[in-house]
Amino acid sequence: MRRAVVLVVAVATLLSACARPTPAGTDKDLVNGWPMLPAAVLQQPTAPACYALPAGTASAAVTSWPAPVGCTEPHEVELISVGRFAGADAERATPPNVGSPAMRDAYRRCADDAKTLLGADWRTGRVSLSVDVPKPSLWDAGARWFRCDLQALQDIDRFSVATRTASLRGTLRPDGGELRIGCVKVTTKAGGAAGDIDRIFPASCTTPHEGEFAGLYEPPDGEYPADSEARSNANLAGCRPVVAGFTGVPDDVNFRSRTGLVMWPYDKAAWELGNRGVRCFVWPPKPVTTSLRGAGTKGLPITIA
Repeated sequence: MRRAVVLVVAVATLLSACARPTPAGTDKDLVNGWPMLPAAVLQQPTAPACYALPAGTASAAVTSWPAPVGCTEPHEVELISVGRFAGADAERATPPNVGSPAMRDAYRRCADDAKTLLGADWRTGRVSLSVDVPKPSLWDAGARWFRCDLQALQDIDRFSVATRTASLRGTLRPDGGELRIGCVKVTTKAGGAAGDIDRIFPASCTTPHEGEFAGLYEPPDGEYPADSEARSNANLAGCRPVVAGFTGVPDDVNFRSRTGLVMWPYDKAAWELGNRGVRCFVWPPKPVTTSLRGAGTKGLPITIA
């Protein structure tokens, strides 16, 4: 609108042979009396809220969030809480990096909030937790918030996002939360070495299945172990007492003669964020049709010399 007025005035001046007198009450200022535009206001996300995203989109990949929808409508993301960076963290020229103390603090806040909403540690279920920060352009404009976003998953190992029409509240409750990891189908890679795991699928405990989630192992804090073999051996050793405690068998020299185990760690980026968790699964020598929780030595006898 303002640009059009300027062009019209310019043409009128070129066609006029002489200047007209200035009307009373004006000062030849084109914006005389026009109100100034309001200052831009950054909209901080408000929780709780749900968001519909394109199929398969992870919340960490979102560059521009759509308007929220009701959590009873189809959606892929549930925003459970919003925090703010403060002090030196807020004075940075760019958003904090994944491995920074600020992001680790934000992750702890988000993990605690997720546990409260879900009913258990988010890593015990088919759920993904993301700590999402403003993109650089919003940070430049003054945004200092971080989002705690949850997504339900279709599987355990590939992180395929599921669409829901209900909140995730209570879905990991120990007394029957619908997204808790329990019994699983375990497949191995074709042509791979013995024990080379390919996929882990949710399964009913009353149908033949090869494994069951036993719990989490949390390695000591420190640098991410660079040696993959050493990291794998440490995770297996850490999962052994978790599986032994879940099944009720001794963690002794006969453990491997009773059962195998599968460990499923998160990646380096998760470790640097503060999630060092390793999912531990009991993997008996043959399929079973019941839960192995508390099975003891009778349920898992020595079968391998």
